[in-house]
Amino acid sequence: MNGSRPLWIAALLLVGAAGAFWGAGSVPVALLSLASVAAVVALSGVVRRVLGALLVVVGVAAAFSGNWPAIIGGVLVVGSGVLLAAFGARMPKIGVGGQKTRVHDPETDMWRALERGDDPTDDKDRGGQSSNE
Repeated sequence: MNGSRPLWIAALLLVGAAGAFWGAGSVPVALLSLASVAAVVALSGVVRRVLGALLVVVGVAAAFSGNWPAIIGGVLVVGSGVLLAAFGARMPKIGVGGQKTRVHDPETDMWRALERGDDPTDDKDRGGQSSNE
């Protein structure tokens, strides 16, 4: 299974759970579900798996309130928690995969040196020794 797919499924389940809890009148649990979406996206590794286990506990507790929207929300939170507990360590951290290391480009470095007011042809500015020494 693609590493990012369970992440997005877990996040969407939490958004759906927030809507269900909001409809049930459980606004604090709905806000907790929405905050969990941010945590799921920001965390990674073992911490994300621990969050999944906590979500399972919260989902089971919330489902026992008795009304149908809360039960549905609880089931969605439990589903999200199970996904996070099972695949949390393998899910990518959002923002990390898209970053690329800057490739050393001499021409770009020369333009940046000019913007700083440095002489890009002077070997001292580039860390080398001047040929006049």
